Amino acid sequence: MPRVTTAAGSARSAAPAAPPHPMDASICVVDRAVDWMSWRVLDGDGAGDGWFRCDEVLGDPSFFTCWRATIARRLAERYHQVPERTPAGFALQWYLGVPAYTGAMVFHHARRVPELEPGRLAFRLEPAWLDTIALRPGRFWCLPDDPGRAHADAVVVADEIGLAAVLRRQVVAHAARFLRVYGPTVRFGPRTQWAAVTDALDTGLLMAGRSRGNDEAGVADARLVLADRHEPLTSASTTRTVVDDSGRAHWTRERRSCCFYYALPGVEQPCATCPRVDDTERARILRELSAT
Repeated sequence: MPRVTTAAGSARSAAPAAPPHPMDASICVVDRAVDWMSWRVLDGDGAGDGWFRCDEVLGDPSFFTCWRATIARRLAERYHQVPERTPAGFALQWYLGVPAYTGAMVFHHARRVPELEPGRLAFRLEPAWLDTIALRPGRFWCLPDDPGRAHADAVVVADEIGLAAVLRRQVVAHAARFLRVYGPTVRFGPRTQWAAVTDALDTGLLMAGRSRGNDEAGVADARLVLADRHEPLTSASTTRTVVDDSGRAHWTRERRSCCFYYALPGVEQPCATCPRVDDTERARILRELSAT
């Protein structure tokens, strides 16, 4: 396993250091902004306990069988009976978050898109949930005014529309490799699988704005990247506001896939983004969550 360091490179060799890669700073900015997950820089080819490199797990389908079993055991500690589809849905969404959330966060916070192919990404689970993502810096796309545009790994694109298109392509390419491995092991059809990819990207962009306390900025990015339906993605952005019965507006979105959390015994309230509820119920759930 490659070793994982902070963006500051605290674990780098004592040899004379090369100038920092522009993506080091971008990952550092993302990690500081987000409090529900961590990001790190993947550095070199050393060992790192507890890390799973994406290219390695995609070469071993048994990894996902074991991961689903671990999720099921953890859920059973609370829910006792766990339907097969629930851990399968969780693993699907969490793995897709590795490329989609990374791409979305860097796009929003740095107006860059890193190369998101499996050899450049790794993740850590704690205990079975996605906890930390690491990126090995390499080629990246940026705008003409980017301070790192002269770097050898930089690819300059004309404008934000072009950068948004790169983000879609990078996420779709990684997701396609994942689904070729994961898809045959679960009972989800292709449309459900690609809806989960769409959801991961749309959610990541909304959450990127939310990480700065600015839902509107995240929504603007989601509507830029997913302005229309782009095959094989299944929809344009579903971000929108709903208004609760007190007149308060809430930014949210409607999932096109399902995590099957509702199928766990004793779960009385679905997720706020659940495709099984209408906007009136969605607003009620969001009002209750905002009051806690």
